[in-house]
Amino acid sequence: MNWSYRLANHLAIKIHAANPQHPVSLPVQRYAIETVISYTIINSISLGIGLMFGKALQVFIVMVGFSLLRLITGGRHFSSPTACIVTTIIGFNAVPLLAEYIHQPLHTFVITVGSLILCTVFAPQGKRSIIKQHHIIKLAGGAIIAVNFIVESPSLAIAFLLQTLTLVHFIRGGEANEKN
Repeated sequence: MNWSYRLANHLAIKIHAANPQHPVSLPVQRYAIETVISYTIINSISLGIGLMFGKALQVFIVMVGFSLLRLITGGRHFSSPTACIVTTIIGFNAVPLLAEYIHQPLHTFVITVGSLILCTVFAPQGKRSIIKQHHIIKLAGGAIIAVNFIVESPSLAIAFLLQTLTLVHFIRGGEANEKN
């Protein structure tokens, strides 16, 4: 059991005890609280670090772009919330710094095309993969990525690439790793 689960469980038990007749079950409350805790930590720390480096707006753009694409297409998950939180904070803050080294619009274009190809081939992932209309998810993800052909943001190009890399299936021992 991890720290965020324990904290969310503690809070859910207190909330549930205050109103035991509420129709939302304890596990659902716990999951929702754990999600809010993780997102709050990621967003607060990422924006705080972004402010320290003078990149808060770029970090915010990366957060929105990455999160929107992930919401639509899904993606692989880490086995622990701590790994997810730390990696996401590092990623959200590293992308604007890396984007400073992309000086040519052609580079942004190539990275965006790469993201579009990965999305088209591998989306959807996770729970979204049970949806029968895969082509709609691919189209929606592709449309989000395609916005960067107009905006031409190196930060968004890198953020989209990182997100689409979480869609890629890796094979171990001859079978697809299906752990989400």
